[in-house]
Amino acid sequence: MTISRRTLVRGLSAGALGTGMLGVGALSGCTRPGRRPKQTEGPSAAALVEPETPLVIGQIGAAYGRMGAAERAISLAIDEARIEINARWDGLFGKDITLLERHVVQEPGEDLDGFVAELVDKGATCLISSVDEDSLVAMMPAIVDAGIAVIDVLSTGMSVRDPEVSTANLLTRLCPDERIIAQRYAEEALGSSSDDAGPPGTIAVVSEDTAQGRSLVHELEQILNPRGGTVHAPQLYPPGKIGDVGAMVKAVLKDLPALVVVNGGPETAAFVSALYKAGLDDDGRPERRLPVRLSPAATLDHVALGTTEGLVPGCYDSASGYRPGGEVTVDHENMMLNRSAEFLRTGYGYSQQAYDAVVIACLAAQHALSVEGSALAAAFPAVLTGQDACPDYDSCRGIMRTALDQESRATITYEGHSGELVLGPQGDVSRGGLREYTWTEDLALKEPSVSSFEAEG
Repeated sequence: MTISRRTLVRGLSAGALGTGMLGVGALSGCTRPGRRPKQTEGPSAAALVEPETPLVIGQIGAAYGRMGAAERAISLAIDEARIEINARWDGLFGKDITLLERHVVQEPGEDLDGFVAELVDKGATCLISSVDEDSLVAMMPAIVDAGIAVIDVLSTGMSVRDPEVSTANLLTRLCPDERIIAQRYAEEALGSSSDDAGPPGTIAVVSEDTAQGRSLVHELEQILNPRGGTVHAPQLYPPGKIGDVGAMVKAVLKDLPALVVVNGGPETAAFVSALYKAGLDDDGRPERRLPVRLSPAATLDHVALGTTEGLVPGCYDSASGYRPGGEVTVDHENMMLNRSAEFLRTGYGYSQQAYDAVVIACLAAQHALSVEGSALAAAFPAVLTGQDACPDYDSCRGIMRTALDQESRATITYEGHSGELVLGPQGDVSRGGLREYTWTEDLALKEPSVSSFEAEG
């Protein structure tokens, strides 16, 4: 640039600076007075300038359930994004972004109001979250009161979007929600023509009894029931404790479905194995192969993890699973492996979304010329579905700063580590990528195929 933002600010008279933003900040009334450090006033239409206030980002994860399985990958990816933005690309607005110490929820039901108050005291205006749906819902009143923008990289349950849950348009989620996933499963079941399976449109669900699991069942019913399909009595179990898999298999086979949906974690492998074994003839050859679809936390490489003991070889032959996000690029893989070779065994979890969440927050601040939470949240669509495509923070910021030199705005389409991300009207991602997996005979994951998803309507 020919002139720095700071020089430009100092060269402007105080009278040239306004207090409004261009199309952002409509939710500033949600901010709690007197709690946050004073922010630099936003520029007026006559003076597009970068603020002097640095961006402060909080982060929260969980040590249990599907969140705990991805916790290490998420936390490392967030930190890698911070390092790259600050050390490689000179931060934001000429200053380092600040990433606060990560808070990890140890058990369900933890009171998080104190955590949110601490975010406010430390000047955070953005929070990157990977907690369960119940924790997110419980935290939202304090989040709304504080006016903090939230980017969640893991939750998918629709309870977060219930009408009685006020998010004040501050919550954005980067993974396909249960409506999108249910639509995929329902269409497959409705189109079934397998001789091995039950009537088209019938689905058996084996799931952890969580808000996310119950949401999946509900969304399947909403799609199937009007079209003559049905969800057989779902087999719900306490998180991580699947219990009597033999009884579950009998319940599934008693009323044969077109599709079996397994929504849990590593514990579900025993059920998949038992279901497959029940379909073998006296000579140990498959007589019936029910199609099985597994959730991300159950989509595991059992050879790499050393968890094949007790599982019948070939038991995943009619199964497939998925993980959210597009292709894991060489750059992303190298970034993660440089921190820990363990990811070769465990996979990369939600690290793509975690890395992108930091970048999206920074690009939104650049677009809004503000670090206020309401301005950030309002700017997220402008950096994901704009005019100019760009693959990384530096190139995307460059487009916006070039426009800023000309006293104008530029919108961008950031296609980063997750690939395409398009937000729907509620702030949930409505279009993006999925990696779909199958297994070898000895229960190792094969190379995934990448497909896309899109919300209906």
